Amino acid sequence: MKTIIKSIYSNSHILKAMSISQFKVKYSGSILGVWHAVINPILVMFAINFVFTTVIKLDIRNFSLFALSGIFPWFFFSNAIYEGTLSVVNQNNFLRQFKLPLEIIPLASVISNFLNFLIGLCVVYPIFIFFNYKILVFFPLLVIILFLNLLFVCGLSLILSVLNGFYRDFGHLLGVILMLWFWITPVFYSRDMIPLDVRWVFNINPMTYYVECYRELIFGNSMPGLFMILGAVSWCVFSVISGLFIFSFYKNKLLKKI
Repeated sequence: MKTIIKSIYSNSHILKAMSISQFKVKYSGSILGVWHAVINPILVMFAINFVFTTVIKLDIRNFSLFALSGIFPWFFFSNAIYEGTLSVVNQNNFLRQFKLPLEIIPLASVISNFLNFLIGLCVVYPIFIFFNYKILVFFPLLVIILFLNLLFVCGLSLILSVLNGFYRDFGHLLGVILMLWFWITPVFYSRDMIPLDVRWVFNINPMTYYVECYRELIFGNSMPGLFMILGAVSWCVFSVISGLFIFSFYKNKLLKKI
């Protein structure tokens, strides 16, 4: 595991260059460009807002902002995991042409999506400030949660990229898995609304902790509970350690497999 950490550190310049390159390629030729980072989550927010306020008539104050505070981090997670999981297999020709550390490939995909997330957040965050400027007090903690979230997704993408390398069927199932994961994550409802007898399902969902932390910091104007913060830290540490260990253990076998 120490070897792979040294490899990532020594090749950080390559990781940075690949991340920026993937970010630019994603929007090359697009009319709206990086505005897709804002438009896509907002369109989903409008759809959810219509269903849950007009059809189901859910009574939540400022539901549009409430939903938006959960949709943005979910979009980053789902896009980064999807691209990071498939990255090693999809770029096997690139790996044959250039001698690169294998771990750089999924990490670059995650960081590219994180840059996308940050740009979208820079546009949306002022909207939340407009409705409640007091959330600025919690900005330093928001930066910490962003960092923890990034590390968590990096670790998980390393694990899933290995899984997809050995079992290609997993890549075909990933879209369905993420859709199911979306519905058991409190994106458009709060954790307090979940019945106590099934709350354990949400407690073992790592995205519950990150979404709830984001929501409290940019919508709720309050410090996330200790349980939420400890959950976010714990899942981050577990994901990074597991990801580095599993990837370093299977790296050579994965290179032969692809």
